[in-house]
Amino acid sequence: MKKCLAGVVLVLFSSWPLPGSAASTGQNDPILQALSSELSRSVNRLRLDKYEAPYFIAYRLTDIHSVNMRASYGALTTSGGDRYRALAVDVRVGNYVDDNTSDDEGFYYNPRDDDAYSYSQRYAPLDNDTAALRQELWLMTDYRYKSALEAFIGERGRDIQKVEKPDRPDDFSKIQPMERIDPVDSLVVDRKRWENILRAISARFKSQPLIHASDIDFMGASQVRYLLTSESTRLRTNQFNLSVSMSAETRGDDGMPLSLETVWKTHKPQGLPDSVTLARAADSLAGLLLQLRVATVMEPYTGPAIIKHGASGVFFHEALGHRLEGHRTRMESEGHTFKDKMGQKIIPTFLNVYDDPTLTSVAGSELYGYYQIDDEGVPAQRVSLIEHGILKNFLLSRMPTKDIKVSNGHGRADMWSDAVSRMGSTFVVTDSPLTYDQMRSKMLDECRKEGKEYGLIFEDIASGETNTSSAGVQTLRISPRVVKKVYVSDGHEELVRGAELIGTPLAVLESIQAAGDDLGVFNGVCGAESGWVPVSAVAPSVLVGEIEVQRMDRNLKRGPILPPPLHDPEK
Repeated sequence: MKKCLAGVVLVLFSSWPLPGSAASTGQNDPILQALSSELSRSVNRLRLDKYEAPYFIAYRLTDIHSVNMRASYGALTTSGGDRYRALAVDVRVGNYVDDNTSDDEGFYYNPRDDDAYSYSQRYAPLDNDTAALRQELWLMTDYRYKSALEAFIGERGRDIQKVEKPDRPDDFSKIQPMERIDPVDSLVVDRKRWENILRAISARFKSQPLIHASDIDFMGASQVRYLLTSESTRLRTNQFNLSVSMSAETRGDDGMPLSLETVWKTHKPQGLPDSVTLARAADSLAGLLLQLRVATVMEPYTGPAIIKHGASGVFFHEALGHRLEGHRTRMESEGHTFKDKMGQKIIPTFLNVYDDPTLTSVAGSELYGYYQIDDEGVPAQRVSLIEHGILKNFLLSRMPTKDIKVSNGHGRADMWSDAVSRMGSTFVVTDSPLTYDQMRSKMLDECRKEGKEYGLIFEDIASGETNTSSAGVQTLRISPRVVKKVYVSDGHEELVRGAELIGTPLAVLESIQAAGDDLGVFNGVCGAESGWVPVSAVAPSVLVGEIEVQRMDRNLKRGPILPPPLHDPEK
């Protein structure tokens, strides 16, 4: 994970000048020229007779080069890449106080809008042809302007039925325009060496007849992001996203599907794992998966549990983090979990929570949620969200809330979506840390008090999901990879499989009894209304007094009839 691989290189952005050239300062950049010229034309002249002109226009263009490789069972199965330019346009009519923003999220089916899908994912020309790019911008701006007018008028009509809210927040906040033109860096990937590494690592699974499928993937992408707005913001920034992931699958003798995955995510080539690290991880993953095949199937359970660091980051991300995204406090379709809780206790007082996307690493571990400027052109900021259990703030994009009027640099989106408030690198820290052994003893004491035969330890979590909307029940659902029972009688641990952590977020958060002196980092991607974005979650191990586990959807099926060809004695 700490070593950069070098050798024969594949250079992405090979047609771009290196730092120090005229293009690195924005001069002679055809994309900037086209965006600027068409933006100026739209600002000065775009207006439909008898209707309002736009008060805000933003152009975002993301220039992406990617490379991807995959190997399985010692052989390369994929080796390629892609190149495209994604275009996003935002047009607003009205004013900062009251515009076409909908507090109902604007999810209204319009049978007349048969262009909606076509304009939801628009590609810009790959050739640096300003006329061709301006043509795309012209069409998309025209579509978004007409859509904004229709939404603005529709909002006025729906206001007839709504109860007036004197404390309704503004629709869009003003910011200080900024200009920043970064040099366009080249992402260098050693394709041939990585292909050989993937072959070698994936071949290590050949010796495991009970593992039915396995893959190791390399993905690298370089993104040059442009943002120009009618407020005079003018940005060109760079980001590298790289990952290596390995996965393996099998089935228990009872037909239960089992899988494990190990993932490394980084923004720096030197943050990628080396071949030794990968080899060790592959052997460890295979060994653990074989242990899971014969592990006891978990039965439904309620009672004390420890969620270990690393896994606890996913837990807090799902149970708490999404409910601290400010735009959810004003959308009518949301559950408004903490909307009117500012200044009140919402989690145990020994816990503090903040989000800081400006940090590149913590305790030697890189933070994948790092960024410098959000997708609305606002500098990233550290935001103290909860202090000693008391709610102090929300994550904000340029959509204000009742209590917070300005963005705090958390407006995020993928290449096509409109930005909303999202997490970056979320930290949970404690004022009263316990050692892991102390928490384990405390958990067993709680089990004795409740007459429980055992407690649970969640060592690794694969993924999670949560419902924050008012449609349906506010729920939490987390899929763990590694769960162990800890028996009260003698303290021995037993690996189990087939468990799924469920519950209502508020109840689970309130039942946290202690937090550890350790910090674990989870790096991944989060999908929400504005698409998939890189995130990190940093949290200690936590003891939860009451947690609920259900048996996961087992999907039992018979495994392969014949043994693998390499392990068939009859061949």
